[in-house]
Amino acid sequence: MNFTSLPGLPLLRNFYIDNFKSLVDFSLPEDLGQLTCLIGLNGSGKSTLLQAFDFLGHLAIGRIDEWLRRREWQNSDLTSRFLKKQVIHFRLGFEFPQSGTVEWTGDFNVTQLRCTRETIRVGDKKDKVVLGLLRNESFATNARGESVEIPFSSLTFHGSVLSLLNTKGTHPAICDLKEFASHLRSLDMLSPHLMHKRAKDADDVGYGGERLSAYLHGLPKEEKVRLLTTLQGFYGQVQDWHTTTLQAGWKDLRLREAYPDAYGSSLVTMAHQLNDGMLRVLAILAQTGSGQPLSTSGKGQHYRCSLFDEIENGINPAIVEKLISHLLAAPQQIIITTHSPMILNYLPDEVACRAVVLCYRTREGKIRTRRFFELDEPKRKLQLLGPGEVFVDTDLAEAAAEAERQQGLQP
Repeated sequence: MNFTSLPGLPLLRNFYIDNFKSLVDFSLPEDLGQLTCLIGLNGSGKSTLLQAFDFLGHLAIGRIDEWLRRREWQNSDLTSRFLKKQVIHFRLGFEFPQSGTVEWTGDFNVTQLRCTRETIRVGDKKDKVVLGLLRNESFATNARGESVEIPFSSLTFHGSVLSLLNTKGTHPAICDLKEFASHLRSLDMLSPHLMHKRAKDADDVGYGGERLSAYLHGLPKEEKVRLLTTLQGFYGQVQDWHTTTLQAGWKDLRLREAYPDAYGSSLVTMAHQLNDGMLRVLAILAQTGSGQPLSTSGKGQHYRCSLFDEIENGINPAIVEKLISHLLAAPQQIIITTHSPMILNYLPDEVACRAVVLCYRTREGKIRTRRFFELDEPKRKLQLLGPGEVFVDTDLAEAAAEAERQQGLQP
């Protein structure tokens, strides 16, 4: 199977952002695939990149003010100290099974907390604009290709104009883009301490996993069955999991495990008593598919791009291998960060060559990226060693210097 281009899979192909925190004139390598694995020294921008994805996802649903509060950030925290500008520019390229090549660009004003310019273009040459927000012109194209003027400029909103649109009857590219972008979520603060807690209704597990019990409670029945089957592939002793609604709407998560020799039949454990590694695996599995097409009733999961920071944290190496196999087979796009050579060793060589991306800082302090195995030394070593062994045997500071030299030679 070609993991870089699964048939019928919606994919984010290109990513550019300027003036978001330390990301200045920043882009990822072209033609992203189903899996992207970010590596690099501490402070090289990996977590900031996941935050940028999360920021763009919240643009699409118009909850930037709420997002800032939950991260305990101020408006001024969003922009780079290098530039001292008030506008964040972004450009994302997508490939959708129905609408083909789609590009979403915009300028986000951090004072107004909204996009002041925004376009969606379709086609290989990006020559057809199906949504436009400009100072004197605002329109969206319907399914028949007709442009309909919309008074965006007279409306008060946060984030993207996508947050205002009822996409029913609009151009397929607008529908596809809003569906994908509104489900961009980064679990860059996933914490077992928070996952132990009860929660109320939720559309996702939360940044730290604090809404895991409520999210699991709201899954459709077929997704709950699928999640149980997948979880049993990691922990054979698991018999069942279930959630119950307590007073005031709080949801409680419990897991039933089979230990006949010790407990006679089975043991029921509440979430606050589950081990940290199992909770973390459960949260990751809940955010990803199981190798089969996900139900369209599953809260948009069939379009979700999942992002995980340092995915190996707190998980036994034997479980990590199963987890990577699961992510490679997931019917969605996955972006992870890691400091572990184990993660890379569990990737087939042909996947690692495309998926592993080095993040590094230039001498000017700017964050840049390069496919790790396009660098001369890692490429040479991969002929003899596994991807993880190459990772261990490579000085990332020297790799960053080589990447910067190669970048300087490019026109």
